[in-house]
Amino acid sequence: MVFRDLSAPQSTPSSNEKTATPIASVSDRFIALVLDFLIFSPVISLIIAGLVRQTKTYFLLDATSAEGMISATLVIAVAIFFTCLLQAVFLYYWQATPGQLFMQMRVVSFPHPQQRLSINQCATRAFLWCTGFLVLAIPFLEIVSHPLRRAFHERASDTMVMTLKHVPDDGPHPLESKFIASWMRMSFLFLLLFGVIGFFKTYHSLQTGEYASKENRTVALCKEIKSADLTTSSRMDAALVLYLLNEISPECLSKEADVSLWSDPVSSQDLAYLAKYLTATESEQEKYFDKICEDSSSPTCATARYMLEDGEKEELEHADPKLWITQLLKSDEKYAEQDFLASLALIEELQKVPALKSALEKRFVRSVWGLNEMAYAHPKKKGRVPASASDDSFIETFKERYEVP
Repeated sequence: MVFRDLSAPQSTPSSNEKTATPIASVSDRFIALVLDFLIFSPVISLIIAGLVRQTKTYFLLDATSAEGMISATLVIAVAIFFTCLLQAVFLYYWQATPGQLFMQMRVVSFPHPQQRLSINQCATRAFLWCTGFLVLAIPFLEIVSHPLRRAFHERASDTMVMTLKHVPDDGPHPLESKFIASWMRMSFLFLLLFGVIGFFKTYHSLQTGEYASKENRTVALCKEIKSADLTTSSRMDAALVLYLLNEISPECLSKEADVSLWSDPVSSQDLAYLAKYLTATESEQEKYFDKICEDSSSPTCATARYMLEDGEKEELEHADPKLWITQLLKSDEKYAEQDFLASLALIEELQKVPALKSALEKRFVRSVWGLNEMAYAHPKKKGRVPASASDDSFIETFKERYEVP
């Protein structure tokens, strides 16, 4: 009979080594990933919401905007930073993310699972986990093929995911490991190929000057609105006036409204919805009208009600008199009533705005012509205007402007 030498070191089969730490299954880890996404994404979205809105504004203004590209890069960087931070904090204090806690898994040190995870391990694992998605999540396929279900970010940080369940994972089948390993090699070769092609294409574009800055490029959506010193709300007001004067297209006004809603939704929201109402189809107009008149007593709602086909003149008295769109509508009302002096007084006030000056010139000439005809037909009839205005002053202004004797 042969007795075992108890003084010799005990040899352990490789299969026992593999199962010394209970391995978490692929399905459990996938479910944990989905749960982490559902938990973390609202938090990250709330943090980067302001940057995302600003980025959209840049690209609305100019699809090739350098500011938009920089802002988009900042959005990605901030999202990655806070994702890494949240993961590292959960790993350091609880040894698992929320999804892993729910699926009864723990992230432990390897090959000594009894040791507590260090800050370096948590930070390294979280950062490499995030960067794995930048290469189409290909490194995560190692979870399917590695004998201990350890992906690149786990081997680099000396960690491993274990399960607290009574039935651990047995590891991948040899054929499964070979298939995934071959597939990963092919994927990296394709990525390398696309990277090389992209490099030479970018280099060619640099040589041909495709990325050269264009001095005449403008970020304004509507080139017709030439005043760069207008604020968001005043620009929206000017756009509405120019649209009613047929100086800008409906598409231009709609884009201006989109920019206002993204960049300054507080002060210019009502005017932006009024612009969307004017340019929308009949089926959508009611939707925008309801948004404008959520507060039925608002001045913008009164303006919208006046601009309806059966709108009443009294509604205009409740509109905001400081808005240029209100002054233009009142000017048209005065002209329709043949109160040309009052109409001219409002037009003269509007022409003090550089963006509106040339656009209102036809209205000025029209009202002066009507005033002149009335002066000949009814020499003693005058409209109701401020004391500073008179027939002669507007006619003299017209003669000086157009050099009429």
